[in-house]
Amino acid sequence: MRSVFDQYSQPENRLTHALACTLDADRTLLGPFLRWAGAADAPAVSRLSITEQQTPGVPGSGDESDAKGIPDACVFDDEGWLMIIESKVQSKASVDQLNRHIQTAKRHDYKDPHVLLLTTDDQTVALPSSVMHKQWRDVYAWFRKRSDRSFWARELTRYMESLEARMIAENYTVRGTLTMFDGIRFDANNPYTYREGKRLIRLLGDELQQHKTLHKLGVDPKGERRSAITGRDSTRVWDFLPLRVARGATNFTSFPHFTMGIRDSDVSAGVTVPNGVRGGFRTRLHNAGEEGFIELLEEIERRSRRVRTRSSGAVAKVYIVQRHFHSQRSMGEVDAKLEMNLCTIVTGARRGTKYQPEWASAVYEILTRKRSNIQLGFQIVFQHTCPIVRSRKVIKLFVDAWDAMSPVLSFVLDDDGANL
Repeated sequence: MRSVFDQYSQPENRLTHALACTLDADRTLLGPFLRWAGAADAPAVSRLSITEQQTPGVPGSGDESDAKGIPDACVFDDEGWLMIIESKVQSKASVDQLNRHIQTAKRHDYKDPHVLLLTTDDQTVALPSSVMHKQWRDVYAWFRKRSDRSFWARELTRYMESLEARMIAENYTVRGTLTMFDGIRFDANNPYTYREGKRLIRLLGDELQQHKTLHKLGVDPKGERRSAITGRDSTRVWDFLPLRVARGATNFTSFPHFTMGIRDSDVSAGVTVPNGVRGGFRTRLHNAGEEGFIELLEEIERRSRRVRTRSSGAVAKVYIVQRHFHSQRSMGEVDAKLEMNLCTIVTGARRGTKYQPEWASAVYEILTRKRSNIQLGFQIVFQHTCPIVRSRKVIKLFVDAWDAMSPVLSFVLDDDGANL
């Protein structure tokens, strides 16, 4: 269904139109928004008018194709007060353009115009003193906080989420993000979709890759993640965080990596050990023996308890999978998979998962006697119904999950973790 905000073709204009409509429709938002945007001297909202693709006092055609060189939107009164809104999504902000807007406004008797510059990335150039810069993700967060009590704030944030998902799906080049990660809220009333899953996995990955705790675990803050998030025909999207030790590698499957997945039923943080991992993993596995491998599983199970107790229904798993691929972009066809709850190696359980160490023995046996491509993975899986998953706190949950599974990295790469 076409949104009421979809009047223009360019994303910059769509966003500005949505913002202008929201502020005009709910005037209780207008005054606080202007003050947040740096206009402490804003007059009473009853005196203010809002226009788009037009300089106040100058007739405009309203045609998007004729809008070059004029402000995206303006908030003004009849006594010389003005805020110009300039929006950028794909292109960089131009200081010359901002100065032209200011000079044009002054020629029309707006002596001290404010300018609000909205972009999707940080600004590295000096801006005129009358320009206040905000990122669109800041705008999203501002209205998100007010969405519980304002219908129009809720509509705007939903529109921004939908527009960003469409832009990502259509591979539209965006310099940064429009929204801010705020949890994963799939449920019966808001079922999983590929488009929304793709948007969320990107935002979540951006947050996690810059987390300082993960840098200590070896994550490369500048490493490249997946260039394309596939999964349109499945019920899952995934991405990975590369390690510093993998810098310069031609293929990310030469090293272990942290993985994150969003499915229609749950989300997961994992450590993947690809079949072609470098560093003598198979030799180390043989030298450790089955007993040493099970000790590794026991350590991860113990470390993961503090994470699992915070999220109802969370499960720590280890799996091995054999696949073959029809193309580099295909999801892969599973030939065989063995997955076990790590609690099966815990003795003394009176209820729930029962002790069955033979599963761990089977995993070790297949890894050491494999004749095909076998991937090893560790995961902690969280349910969509978990309140933490449905909030920004899921970022810390993922960080702690990877910390719990970090002994895998030392085992695979080297005993003291020096390569991290």
